[in-house]
Amino acid sequence: CRRSRASSTSSGRVSHSQTPNQQQQQQPLEALKIIIIHPGSQHLRIGRAADLNPLTLLHAVAYRCHNDSDADDDDDDLAPHHDALLPPLENLNASKLQAEFEEQRLVVSRMLQHCIVDEQNRLRVATPPQQLAHFNRSSVAEQVAPPLSADDDEDGDPDVLYDEQILRLNAAEARHYDIHFPVQRGELNVHGGKGGSLQATLSHLERIWTHALEQRLGISRRELSTHSAVLVVNDVYVRRHLREQMTLLLQRMGFQRCFLVQDSVASTYGAGLGYGCVVDIGAQKTSIACIEDGISQLDARVRLNYGGGDIDQVLLMLLRKCGFPYRECCVEESYADAHLLEELKQRFCHLHANVCGAQEQQFTLRSEMGKWLRYTLQMGDEVIMAPLSLFHTELLNITGKTRAVHTQQTAQEQYDCEDCFDAEYLKETGRRNGVRTGDLSILPIKSGPQPQQQQQLANITANDDDDLIVVDQDDNTVSSNSNSQQQQQQQLPTKSSSSWFYNVGGQVVPLDQAIIRAIGRCLSYETRRKMFGAILLVGSSAKLRGLAAWLEQRISQQVPPGVEVNVFTKGMDVGMVAWKGAAIMSVLESARELWITQREWQRYGLRILRERSPFLW
Repeated sequence: CRRSRASSTSSGRVSHSQTPNQQQQQQPLEALKIIIIHPGSQHLRIGRAADLNPLTLLHAVAYRCHNDSDADDDDDDLAPHHDALLPPLENLNASKLQAEFEEQRLVVSRMLQHCIVDEQNRLRVATPPQQLAHFNRSSVAEQVAPPLSADDDEDGDPDVLYDEQILRLNAAEARHYDIHFPVQRGELNVHGGKGGSLQATLSHLERIWTHALEQRLGISRRELSTHSAVLVVNDVYVRRHLREQMTLLLQRMGFQRCFLVQDSVASTYGAGLGYGCVVDIGAQKTSIACIEDGISQLDARVRLNYGGGDIDQVLLMLLRKCGFPYRECCVEESYADAHLLEELKQRFCHLHANVCGAQEQQFTLRSEMGKWLRYTLQMGDEVIMAPLSLFHTELLNITGKTRAVHTQQTAQEQYDCEDCFDAEYLKETGRRNGVRTGDLSILPIKSGPQPQQQQQLANITANDDDDLIVVDQDDNTVSSNSNSQQQQQQQLPTKSSSSWFYNVGGQVVPLDQAIIRAIGRCLSYETRRKMFGAILLVGSSAKLRGLAAWLEQRISQQVPPGVEVNVFTKGMDVGMVAWKGAAIMSVLESARELWITQREWQRYGLRILRERSPFLW
């Protein structure tokens, strides 16, 4: 999908017989009929394309258990199912987990002690956790009046809960519900437990999205036949899941038409960029993608299984080390406590090295008895050490030592029986002037000396995956390209796409190195130089104060001299940049070619999606 100017009159087709006033009135009416849906692991952002900001709610649903849960706790089939709000801790002995975490904490603490805080070259002064613990353990909670924003649930015990109703559940109340988050770590949450099948997960999505449309946006299910939908999807996607989501929107929910857009591409539209490296730090995953001319580069996409929820768990471990006064905190069972940790991270955590020493802070919570309590605590380097886990991923081992790294799978790895014309079929039937598929390169490689900076950036370049492009070439070109490809393959070690994002020993790389390696997989030096100069931070967990400056400094120290590094955020809520971009994209003239109607989807299926999707299928 190439960028084009938005129509000054209308976002849809306009009859030439209309007056200018009629055309101006048609544009907002068209935008009011387009629903932008951006589902995430923790939050759902949904709204009309004409809205200034999207509606943001918890992307979860809770169904009341009708069996006697207290009597059937020993039966795994009847026990309530709970998808955790925060990533669960590693299944290790508590003392062993604490010892390994403490070892890594000391490493980061020593690093912080060598940070310079001002022009006079003064070093940071850290407050020992023992000193903080002495104050925090003597802190007593005081009862306060309920905040004005607190509204009691007057519905009694409803059968289905959404959004804030789930976040208010304590451990005792949660035992009466099956709680499902249909998206986990950036993918549909398909598992072997209760409500974990693909169709059940799609039913959870349908229930949540319908609730948001009917109860929050005032759009009834019957009216969806006159509305269009734009679904924001991940850059690293599963083809079968996209097919099922298209069926959900067009056939089950009944939208008139829809199209898909990748979240990083939508983010560049929202930020007004023609190219850039988009770093999306979400609640449970971090995605990196290089965008040029509205296209996500296939080899420069990666999704890492860590995000803001892992930072929350690190923060809780650090707070307990310094005597966290709320000793009853249990994020594994209480959704209210897990939500509290997210609030503490957003309020207190930062990456400003010049802020040091003990800081006294307060927070308020609702106890299981219904009383509102205020706690006072002191925090030191804990508030900077928790977000530093993005750069020292050993701290994140508490939520899993073995982390999956996802790159885009080939058609052979995502075989779909309904996709009759996939890349494997094209590979078997493609014509290459009688030359076998594996004996030629379709991309010419320029030989000859390079400038020093260009050569240094070229050393970062990873081995590119073999992508199929069916072309016709003459024999001389085929022969020369084949020789060049063989020479390049001899120079570069053989690695899979995902292995480029692990360090020696299997530790997943930190955020700065992941960005460098993703950009290094771009084909040309000029593209890599452009990407380093336009690194856009988006996502709900990119709100950490000082993150952009810290990341820019880390990357600048690892790239060749003279390569400009620019890390920035858009001047809006970074969590809604992709949603805003999809809203802008939906009213462009070029979007006419992307829409897929109910009739077309029912008749052609995946074939029409491959032809009209704004990304390489």
